[in-house]
Amino acid sequence: MEKSDLRFLKTPAVRIQPILAREGVPSIDPEEMRKHLPPEAELMPLITIRDRMHWESVIRSIPDDIDVITLLSNPCYPTEIWNENPEPLRQRGLPVLFWPLLQYDEPDFWKWSCSDMLRSLGVEVELSENQNLARVWLKALAFRKFLKRAKMLSFGKQNFPWNADSASGGFRNSLGMQIQSVPCSIVEERMKTISPDSIRSVIQFRLADSIQEGVSPDELEKAVAYYLGLREILIERQAFAFGVNCFGDVIPRGMRIVPCLAQQLAREDGFSTGCDGDFCAIIGLAMLEKITSQPAMMSNLYPLAYRGALIGHFGDPLDCDSRWRTHSFENMARLAHCGFAGVVPPPMTPSGKVRLRDWGGTYEIKRDGRGCGIDGELRGGQTFTVIEPKFDGKTLLITRGTVLETTRHAGMPHCESSVLLEFENLPAFIRNISREHIALVYGDWIPEIQTAARVLGMHAITIAAGPKSWTA
Repeated sequence: MEKSDLRFLKTPAVRIQPILAREGVPSIDPEEMRKHLPPEAELMPLITIRDRMHWESVIRSIPDDIDVITLLSNPCYPTEIWNENPEPLRQRGLPVLFWPLLQYDEPDFWKWSCSDMLRSLGVEVELSENQNLARVWLKALAFRKFLKRAKMLSFGKQNFPWNADSASGGFRNSLGMQIQSVPCSIVEERMKTISPDSIRSVIQFRLADSIQEGVSPDELEKAVAYYLGLREILIERQAFAFGVNCFGDVIPRGMRIVPCLAQQLAREDGFSTGCDGDFCAIIGLAMLEKITSQPAMMSNLYPLAYRGALIGHFGDPLDCDSRWRTHSFENMARLAHCGFAGVVPPPMTPSGKVRLRDWGGTYEIKRDGRGCGIDGELRGGQTFTVIEPKFDGKTLLITRGTVLETTRHAGMPHCESSVLLEFENLPAFIRNISREHIALVYGDWIPEIQTAARVLGMHAITIAAGPKSWTA
């Protein structure tokens, strides 16, 4: 596969036009600022304003390929041309960025008042607390730009609540992206055209270091063919993301060609993907990975306090053992999906590898040795951040907690492993919850995700321990 075939997966650059209010020493050196920009940002040559007429002409003639204006002033001068004549900025409609002071990594407080004034006129203004959040703001702006032309494919029947035909309008309206449903048969037919040489090449060069434990060679070849056929369709349709409705479509038809391995390989290619065709969770995963530059995963959330639901789904309450009894039971939950913890990205595991196993099954649909599932573990002791975009496309839930362990469940072939989590305030999260699917990334990324949510026009509901819960 030529890299040029996947260029549509690359986040477009955000082009920044720096403008100095008047002749003199700028409070932010644009050349020093350039060194601190993220890869997604490109800084244009500085324009220095001579007078009011020049200001109006410059703002009016900014090229259409410029995405953001960064306004620079002389130190401690709040009497700037944009205060005297803000109308050109309002008319031009471009976001305005005030970069933090480089030497101190703090905001220039002389920009408080003009920021609020410009916002009152409808100008989008960013006055970041520090350079990290300024970089995140630019990355989020690039992601917003990307999503306006992005497409996601949802394969299979639309019989889950994340019905792409009926319930994806919120994301289309808020982010501009397309979410299209397509039948699974398209992939199933395409995989029949994949050559044996192509399948062997993937197994030899991309799966050589994988731990193949309990997946038959024939099932592995089918899983690779599914991935290759799926990738061809994604490239043909220029779709950056996909999901497959396994439990509601593929499995009930008696098939076991599940896309677990296809998810892993496609994500290595740069696609975004998650289980069950849940477009909300997949958008959340894409957001986490674009903003944090870290791998993320999704899985089903099972609060341990809900014993009846757990016993009904697993035939077992999945209790934690005595080592964790000193922890807050109401804040504890498990992650599990189709026999294992979920499709865990190899970099998130302790060893950097996952096991390729036969599909794990469910309590209702027994495993039969067919299929190729992913069996991975999360690293105990890791802080995590969890997000859930709601169906309205405008609301984002954010919370955090700690990974306690990955538990192995003896005698439960439909749930061999799950991840035990402790949230800071799980009851509050559940009161706001959207779905059983959560998107999780290692680390505390709450300020970064709040910033990104603001750029994407989403209302962030942040839930942390006790009085630390807040909305941003």
